[in-house]
Amino acid sequence: MEASQDPEEPGETEKKGGNLVTKGWNMISFTPRRCRWNPPKPPEFKLGLNILYSFAAAFSVANLYYNHPILNILAEDFGVTDEKASIIPTVMQAGYAAGLFFLCPLGDILRRRAFVLTLTWLTATMVGLNFILELNRY
Repeated sequence: MEASQDPEEPGETEKKGGNLVTKGWNMISFTPRRCRWNPPKPPEFKLGLNILYSFAAAFSVANLYYNHPILNILAEDFGVTDEKASIIPTVMQAGYAAGLFFLCPLGDILRRRAFVLTLTWLTATMVGLNFILELNRY
């Protein structure tokens, strides 16, 4: 591969020119050579990595069910009926399903590094905006 198609360092892309958006995207989507796919030596899926992934999947799915035992307490604390409080798990399950339906295919279409960084940035932005709005409430 030529160096122009496969830059070693993110700074090499910036030297070529282009607009600011292209430079930013090239910086975000840059993957170091040691992290790229290497067909002669694919990564090994060993027992430790398998256990890590199983715990990550178990805890992320378990988050959907933590609120079920305390729905009556939530309804009492927020002063709503039990029927209104039962909307919480329904919305959480629908959001999880929508995420699987819309975000998982994007993981196959987009470059993963840029996709994960963008999702992390969007999540941090939403949490920050929620925090700011909550501060303004009082």
